[in-house]
Amino acid sequence: MNPEEKGSFSIYYREDGLVFGDWGGKLFLILDGVSYVLTGNPREPDLFFKGSDRTMLTLRQAFTPDELCRAVRRAVRENGTIAVISGNTYDVKGVFRLIRKAVGLGRDSVDLSYAEARLFMDYLEEQGAYSPETAVSPSSFGLANPRIMNPFLHIKKAGCTPEGKFYLIPPEPAPSGDDFSRLISNQVRFGCGYRTLGRRRQYYAWHGVPSRNDDYITYAEITAREFDAIMREYPCRIEADRETAERFRERYVEGRPILKEGWNVSL
Repeated sequence: MNPEEKGSFSIYYREDGLVFGDWGGKLFLILDGVSYVLTGNPREPDLFFKGSDRTMLTLRQAFTPDELCRAVRRAVRENGTIAVISGNTYDVKGVFRLIRKAVGLGRDSVDLSYAEARLFMDYLEEQGAYSPETAVSPSSFGLANPRIMNPFLHIKKAGCTPEGKFYLIPPEPAPSGDDFSRLISNQVRFGCGYRTLGRRRQYYAWHGVPSRNDDYITYAEITAREFDAIMREYPCRIEADRETAERFRERYVEGRPILKEGWNVSL
């Protein structure tokens, strides 16, 4: 679909690489050369994107098509802002920056608040915020509701200072060499790694049961696929509570071949 070639259309907003409007009673979005038809359920604040490149996206907790159309036309006419469900407000350019980010994630379904958080993460990277000392206030990005960052705080991709400023947590270094050992949690201790035995790489997960200043540590053999899953699930070091550590033990240590166990042992 290329409405600009068809002639029967109305443009409500245009910027470099983006056109938003109505074509024959259907909302459309042209984004970086790809045309999308925008539809939705009038009872739910979701937008469905169907692209000319056969991509499909559901933008959840966002707008109905009519809400987006009215909000954009009003904001353009009045030079105003648009409030989204998270409680944050954006100008028209900011709203389409969110939509551009959501489309660019390449997912089938995305919450608008997740796109908001990913944009703020990009901003933290641009500002060089990689430590509590270089943390950035969300107000400098225009965020009134920083709770959108909670998922990234939970998985330790971002941190928050007592003053409410945010920073990125760099990922753990990628495994390399013949032997690799990683501490995932230093509160209730557990981790993973591998060692090379002859020509075979042996993967393991380990878990420690604390007793005052000591830990009873169990090393269990896992598969390469499970090792990769752990690295994806825990990209950064965390301070796990007992419940989180117990889930790790049940999933990767319990019932596995024991490589070594004892007080404060190591492989």
